[in-house]
Amino acid sequence: MIKTVFNVADKSLATTPKHVTINFDKVKELGEKMIKDGAPKYFKVKPKYNIKIYTEVLKELVACSINYCYWYGSHDIRPNECSSTLMYECVENVFDGIEVNTLNFTNRISNLINLLSIKRFPLIEERKKHLYELCEDRKAELFVGYVTSKKYSGEELLINMVKMFQGYASDIFLKRASLFFIQLNRKYGWFEDDLMHILPVPADYQVPKILKHFGCIEYKPALEEKIYENQLIQKGSIEEIQIRAATINACKELKRQTGWNIANVDRYLWTKRKMTDEPFHCTITSDY
Repeated sequence: MIKTVFNVADKSLATTPKHVTINFDKVKELGEKMIKDGAPKYFKVKPKYNIKIYTEVLKELVACSINYCYWYGSHDIRPNECSSTLMYECVENVFDGIEVNTLNFTNRISNLINLLSIKRFPLIEERKKHLYELCEDRKAELFVGYVTSKKYSGEELLINMVKMFQGYASDIFLKRASLFFIQLNRKYGWFEDDLMHILPVPADYQVPKILKHFGCIEYKPALEEKIYENQLIQKGSIEEIQIRAATINACKELKRQTGWNIANVDRYLWTKRKMTDEPFHCTITSDY
C-alpha cells in the first residue's frame, strides 16, 4: 500500500506538462544543513496507565480524521481563526477527563460536531461524515485496541485503518493516515523500526512552501503566479498532484541523505515554515 503512494508520485512527476520539478542539488544542500542542525528532539511520553494511552490514541484518531482545510480559499480568511490548534482544543474539550468505561463515544462525537459547527469550521459536512464513520460498530474503539495491544506491525495497522475507515483511504497520498502514525511516534516513540522509515511525508501546504523556499522544488511561472494571487489550485488537478508528489519525493531523498526517519524530516521542515512570508498554494480539500 505504501509503495503505491511513491508510485503515484513518480508517475505524476513524469507526466507533461511539468508544473513542478525537483532541484536535487538544492535537496543535497538542504540535507547537509539538516545534518548540521541536528534532528528534532521529542519528549517521549510514557503514561503510567494503559487507559491513559488508550484515550490519547483514540483522541489522535479522531483529530487526524478531521485535520484538514481551515479556510475558504485564501488562507488568511478564517471564521474564528480556525486552525489545527483550535481543532485539537475542541477534541480535548469533548474528551477531557474521560475513562474508557464511561466513554459514550458516539455522544462525544456528536458534541464535537456541534462544537465544530459553532466554531464554523470549513467543510463541516465532510468532517461530520468522517467522524460518524469512526462510530460505526464501535470500530474506532476496536482499532485503538489493535494499536495499543502492540500485537500488530505498523503496516498491518495502516492496512486495517484504511479498511475500517474509508475516509482515511480516500487520499491517494495517504496524508492523514500517515500523520496519525507519525503523531504517535512523536508522543510515544512507536513504529521506529518500521513505518517511520517507509511512510511518505504528510504532504500538505506548509512542507512544499518551505521546500520551495530552500529551492528544493520549483514551480513553473504560471503556477507560481496563481499561488501568489491566492487563486485556488483545484483538488486532483495535475498542478496540485505534482506539488504534493514533488514534496513526497524530495522528502524521501532528504530522509535518505540524513538517515533520519520521516517524522524527523517532516518536523524539521514544519518548524522552518515561518522562515518565509511566501504564500503557499490553496486547495479546498479534506486530504490536507
